[in-house]
Amino acid sequence: MCGRTACTLDPQDVRSACAYTNRQGRRMRPRWRNPGGGAGGGGGNHGNKGTGQTSKQKDNTKQQSDGTQYTPKKYWPSYNLSPTQVMPVLVSSSHFDKQQNNNESDTKTQSVGERELCPMQWGLVPSWHKGNPSTVSYKMNNCRSEGMTEKVSFKRPFEKGKRCVVLADGFYEWKTGKDGTKQPYFIYLNQTTPVTDSQLRIDPDITAPPEQDDMLEEEEVKGQEWTGHRLLTMAGLFDIWRPADGSDPLYTFTVITIESHPSFSWLHHRMPAVLDGEDAIRNWLDYGTVPHKQAMSLIKAVDSLAWHPVTTQVGNSRYKEKNCVKPIELGKPPKSASSNLMSSWLSKGSTASPKNSQETADEKRGKKRPQPSASKPSPMMAWLKKANSDEKLQKVTGGPPTPKKAKTL
Repeated sequence: MCGRTACTLDPQDVRSACAYTNRQGRRMRPRWRNPGGGAGGGGGNHGNKGTGQTSKQKDNTKQQSDGTQYTPKKYWPSYNLSPTQVMPVLVSSSHFDKQQNNNESDTKTQSVGERELCPMQWGLVPSWHKGNPSTVSYKMNNCRSEGMTEKVSFKRPFEKGKRCVVLADGFYEWKTGKDGTKQPYFIYLNQTTPVTDSQLRIDPDITAPPEQDDMLEEEEVKGQEWTGHRLLTMAGLFDIWRPADGSDPLYTFTVITIESHPSFSWLHHRMPAVLDGEDAIRNWLDYGTVPHKQAMSLIKAVDSLAWHPVTTQVGNSRYKEKNCVKPIELGKPPKSASSNLMSSWLSKGSTASPKNSQETADEKRGKKRPQPSASKPSPMMAWLKKANSDEKLQKVTGGPPTPKKAKTL
């Protein structure tokens, strides 16, 4: 399964992380195409064709002739992405060339590269779907490889070459324990430095996507290559749903899943089909050279993943704090901000005061100073003692830890 991901790079960084060597041997950053109407747009890009201008987020709810509505969305980097949200996707530039051939007067967005980045909504909406697209997108976030050539919703785009590479820092999966509890893990491509942090540049307190360039042209890599973490590259399929009123089309995708590799099956019996390496990515995207039957050989389990346990708070799709991807030590619940403050206060209060000269002299002469008589503990100390006792009892009885709010960063 793959039902939750993290993708924290902004469009410019995604391009840098996806640099590739073209057929002429040049290192290129692919074009970023974010057409008018949000992630749904594909070839229109009305108003900002190749200019690098930005478009502001607004209420783009579409009213269809049959009364249904849908709202195009834009890509927004996040530590916790779920189906129906937008993620960056790699596709062959040939898909856009076909659209331009049908509109020869529009030459400003003619593709010159081999691949492009296009933000798409997670959850495939078939091109032939009638009515509100939101009624089907959530159910189509994954495509089982076993039914990819049988189920019409997936068979048609697969046979038409609508293959894509879904990009993310990593994805989340839950391990179900014998007692039914679920522990989330963050999974990513195996690399020298584990993905325990990210490059998120957007304030999580912002409630709407910032302004974005509608078009970032392909450019040659000059100077230093990308030095950040490797992005997870998952095989997917995409489709284009066109509204009845002729407005901007909606681009959506699904992640292909397969039986897990033996090294991963302890965590879950399914996993995304990972395309590990430039050759696998190129062959999956190049539908003109690699027909769909041959491309099936690329859909296989690979032993190229790494993982670590993370906070259970990631189970809430609205929780998008930085600690979503931070590794935790199992069995030790994280301390909350209030508990850290209390510990600091207690440590200051319990610091022993320096001994005065009389105490030092008495100790040297062997005199024993009278000890203060035991007094009744203060209400605060009694409460702390009870809290510690309850915690010890909880560990003995094996009860679940009391959920605590994670520290806000």
